[in-house]
Amino acid sequence: MLTDDAPGAFAERTPQPFSPPHPEPLERMLPWQVLARAMRNPIEAWPRALFEGTSWRPPFPGAPIFLTDPAGVRAAMVDHAEDFPHGALWRRVMHPAWGEGLVTSEGPEWRWQRRAAAPPFRAAQMAALAPRMRAAAEAALARWRTALQPIDIAVETGRIAFDVILDTVLSGGEDFERAQTEARVRAFLGQLEYRRLSYLFLPDRAHRGKHNKPAPEAALLRADVDRMIARRRSAPPRGDLVDLLLGTTDPETGRPMDDALLRDNLLGFILAGHETSAVTLGWALWLTAMHAPTGTRIRAEVEAVTAGAPVDAGHIDALVFTRQVIQETLRLYPPGYQLTRVCMHDTVIDGRAIRAGTRILVPVYALHRHRAHWHAPDAFDPDRFAPGEPQPDRHLYLPFGAGPRICLGAAFAMTELVVILATLARSARFTPLSTPWPVASTSIRPGGGLPMRVSFTAA
Repeated sequence: MLTDDAPGAFAERTPQPFSPPHPEPLERMLPWQVLARAMRNPIEAWPRALFEGTSWRPPFPGAPIFLTDPAGVRAAMVDHAEDFPHGALWRRVMHPAWGEGLVTSEGPEWRWQRRAAAPPFRAAQMAALAPRMRAAAEAALARWRTALQPIDIAVETGRIAFDVILDTVLSGGEDFERAQTEARVRAFLGQLEYRRLSYLFLPDRAHRGKHNKPAPEAALLRADVDRMIARRRSAPPRGDLVDLLLGTTDPETGRPMDDALLRDNLLGFILAGHETSAVTLGWALWLTAMHAPTGTRIRAEVEAVTAGAPVDAGHIDALVFTRQVIQETLRLYPPGYQLTRVCMHDTVIDGRAIRAGTRILVPVYALHRHRAHWHAPDAFDPDRFAPGEPQPDRHLYLPFGAGPRICLGAAFAMTELVVILATLARSARFTPLSTPWPVASTSIRPGGGLPMRVSFTAA
């Protein structure tokens, strides 16, 4: 996936990958037992067929079809994406967070927003934010030097990710009270975690026109963001993502994004960006701490690339192995562990006749651990992403989705994760005190948190 030449001795392949604990695919279980698991932790309810086959349909009336064949995934997500929208249930669940923004819109409304918002999220623009991302990591290191041990790294990576959001998306926090805003963001995310039996059994059309009631904190957070946008319209630029988005227009029509739509999209970026980065960074630190050779290689790479200087935009492309660790973390614990679409027309995929209105699920977690396409699929092995290594079909690795609706913030997330992991790994050592179990909610979180002891290298 990368073509950069790997630097020096630390680019040698790391020996002895290890396999973190994970749910074993189900062999046989009664339907009510599967249902109980699906409501508690969906990935514990997934059968072996998802990890070895090409498609599967649960034995329930109106059940969705799971696609685990790269050709089928490509058909639904890329080649015929217009015929497979997110659907009414998706909009019902996501509307309280994203409003009328990119994630909930479809068709022409989605296309113009995507055209307008894409330029600010280009990799070069994201690299310019690297110093702000590094500052969040440096603040964490300073905090940990005097913190009581042990430290829950899952909580801390949430704080780091929120610091990045404050500085890049929330105008440096000038218009926000930190603790209050964090609580409101958590309430937003908590609302998205609700699971209802109707989500499993009712057809997608049953959700048409319905929106889940927003959390009480939603109106307060929206008002805060509205005030920030109004102030920033006449304020001097500060070089953050808000500046990049304020001037967005559709390059084809010149249509600008009004304040209400800008607010909806900023709120969506806050929620999606915070969760993805916080959880991925936590898992990456735990995996690196559990596998000493990986930690050694990252530290060697950071020192060789930066020559002791702070990690900055000019170093990102050369931090090849650090990026491989992030890529492998995203493979094992993809934040978007399941993608949903709805078939609009009768069709055939993987030899299955699929009727219009059928919900299609792409189980990314299972694709990333598919026995037919990955060597040692449950093992942590960053070298599977090393330059020159053979790569599986691109539609088997979907940490940011695929097709025209691939995550707009992918470059932001990768820049942030590489910069912060490199900054933390060079200065701190992490000793895990527990073995977390992966729990699928809005992302795949470490059950029980990530308690660790943190020590520091000599200056």
